[in-house]
Amino acid sequence: MKPTPWYKQFWPWFVIAIPVSSMFVAVIQISYALNSPNDMVVDNYYKEGLGINTVLDKRNLAAELNIGASIVIDNTTGEVILTSQNAQEETLTLNFFNSAISDKDFTLTLNRIADNQYRGNLKKSISGIWNLYLESAVGWQIGARLNLTDSNYAQFKL
Repeated sequence: MKPTPWYKQFWPWFVIAIPVSSMFVAVIQISYALNSPNDMVVDNYYKEGLGINTVLDKRNLAAELNIGASIVIDNTTGEVILTSQNAQEETLTLNFFNSAISDKDFTLTLNRIADNQYRGNLKKSISGIWNLYLESAVGWQIGARLNLTDSNYAQFKL
């Protein structure tokens, strides 16, 4: 009985496939790492660290003024309704920061429509995880985290 050559057997190809597939996956990961944005990395970490004190001052001012708000976001119509607690300004600024991609960040101006109620319109629907910061011209700021992965409608408190 003549033995079959090695290239016609299963096990040599199985053993060769393991390092070849590892190299293939490594090439894909390296190309993805080189071509994807690195928005999570901050270039000037010292300046960002100093800016934390300014943010803390704004949030402390909001706590002193007892500022609070609840927001309703309807992704279907693009309507954003904010009900405030102790906010007296004519306009408020609502900043949307995407948790992973900074190119998606945008700012929405909310105009007063009644006592303690503000309204704005989104230009496009949003989804995913967002950090929201409500600010006023007076200098206070409050924030919350929004997760719109499951629905087109969100109601939450800042």
